[in-house]
Amino acid sequence: MLRQGLMKKHILRCLAVLMLLFVGQVSAVPTDEIAQMLKGQEDAWNRGDLDAYMQGYWKSEQLRFVSNGKFRYGWDETLAAYKKNYPNKEALGELKFTIKEIKMLSNYAAMVVGRWDLKRQKDAPTGVFTLLVEKIDDRWVITMDHSSD
Repeated sequence: MLRQGLMKKHILRCLAVLMLLFVGQVSAVPTDEIAQMLKGQEDAWNRGDLDAYMQGYWKSEQLRFVSNGKFRYGWDETLAAYKKNYPNKEALGELKFTIKEIKMLSNYAAMVVGRWDLKRQKDAPTGVFTLLVEKIDDRWVITMDHSSD
């Protein structure tokens, strides 16, 4: 009887340890991580911090950005274009992303389709975007952005 009780305790301890190991291995769903990265960009934009906004992009010369019929290559060129086109908080306005779909292409790549809306004192431009988001150096970053009005 005593031996049976000890055996049950041992089995319960093993199960508890296995459950803790399993729970410890569970990580965020990639689509949630991607949505969180985009929310971080939205927040940075709304603070007027373009340098923080750009942290959502791959800091590489291989970054591709397509908008208004223009092709931009590289992180530095993209940041410079943002700073030129949005020189102050008034020009930045209030940004809102609406994600329509995040389609996982692999464990390390996803396509994100959505809408962007700006609210400014003088206007309220809106448009759509398609992003290629990849997990590089354990971070989800935008490697290609196609945005249009």
